[in-house]
Amino acid sequence: MILYITALLTLLITSIVGFLGKLKVKTANDFTSAGNGLNYFGVIGMLMGSIVGGAATVGTTQMAFTSGLSALWFIFGVSISSILLGILYGKYADLNLKYTIPQIIGEKYGDNTRIIACMLLSLGMLIHINGQIFASMSLFSSMLNLHNVSSALLVTVMLLTYVLFGGFWSGTLVGGIKAILLYTSSILCGLVLLSNSGYNEIFNFFPKEPWFNLFNHGIKQDLGTYISTIVGILSTQTYFQAIASAKNKKTSIKSSFTVAILVLPIGFICTFIGMYMRIHFPNIDPKEAFPQFLLNFLPPSLGGISIATILISSIATGAALSLGIATMITKDIYKKIINKNSSDKQDLIVLRSIIIAICIVCFIIVVNNNSSLILNWGFMSMVFRATPIFIPLMCAIHFKHKINPKKGLFLVILGPTCSILWILLGFNPLTSIYIGLFSSLLFLIISKLIKSL
Repeated sequence: MILYITALLTLLITSIVGFLGKLKVKTANDFTSAGNGLNYFGVIGMLMGSIVGGAATVGTTQMAFTSGLSALWFIFGVSISSILLGILYGKYADLNLKYTIPQIIGEKYGDNTRIIACMLLSLGMLIHINGQIFASMSLFSSMLNLHNVSSALLVTVMLLTYVLFGGFWSGTLVGGIKAILLYTSSILCGLVLLSNSGYNEIFNFFPKEPWFNLFNHGIKQDLGTYISTIVGILSTQTYFQAIASAKNKKTSIKSSFTVAILVLPIGFICTFIGMYMRIHFPNIDPKEAFPQFLLNFLPPSLGGISIATILISSIATGAALSLGIATMITKDIYKKIINKNSSDKQDLIVLRSIIIAICIVCFIIVVNNNSSLILNWGFMSMVFRATPIFIPLMCAIHFKHKINPKKGLFLVILGPTCSILWILLGFNPLTSIYIGLFSSLLFLIISKLIKSL
């Protein structure tokens, strides 16, 4: 009973904070970027709230339960990409402009490319939201033994609460609470493992191969995981939004480096929890490894808070991604094509309507795909965010006068098309990142050679 009370109280408090974020929303810019004036802790809160979710916690534990140490590649990718976010995008905080990633691409390659980039990036982010909902559902099923549909509905309603009213401000406030709770819970779990001699048990129980081999899926696949995570995060509107909303470039860089350091212990502890649970509960569903650890090895009061924290992690990340999609569709499609002279009030209505529509679509998807591996959704999302966006975006930012704008639309479409064909031909989906990025690079090289002939 104590476990349920502490869990519900934690969820209730964060839900109220998310709702109260609406008090800070006066304009559409407040809703999408907190007025472009976040301080050091605000950026950390938004980044931690959006970048460390169910894939980094429940998903990493699930992967470690089945594969061992190779589960760390995802968190390694999250850490290095956090650093790169500040370095590559920090300048947009100083510009104090309400940019979206498709807008940057569109300024170089034209409006048609901007719209296509918006649609493809939104699709990739939508896939990732599904992974966050799956992670949250596994926690509810462990705690309350709820049916899949009931769990999905409850998670979806909470996701709406975290972002629908206060937008970016809600994400920042909830993200700050989440960062504190998540880090405290992770350290607590690490100490529990230590007190139970869990680390010694793990190293003595598992053979070196394949459990302690970082490349136990093969170098191509595991590096593909790492690369897809990095370029996927760098190609995502939500994380770009968090960096660009800082009050200046220095704040962006300091915050991103701090987040890079903070996420590593979380990833390592989740990995060891997955392996520890494989020893003691080998027959459980792998996606329930993390919640079952909290239920079985933590005192009820702390277990309730920790389970609520992981729920908040997944739901807050899904909420932030929903806001990113809504921001792009509103700015890059609605205000560009449908209603160029829309008012702030109209923009807020559109933003909130899109968020509601996203949640409905995700609910329909997850209730029909319950057996999916959580990290696979994260990896596939990274592939379809990265292949159409990463190379065109880097060229638009850093090589403005060296790329022919007429080639932009083809460049955006080529990467994901090649990745999809690779998957349809029966090759490993997680290595399709190589194909998508390589095809885009090859196109640029050939175009440059032909032009120089």
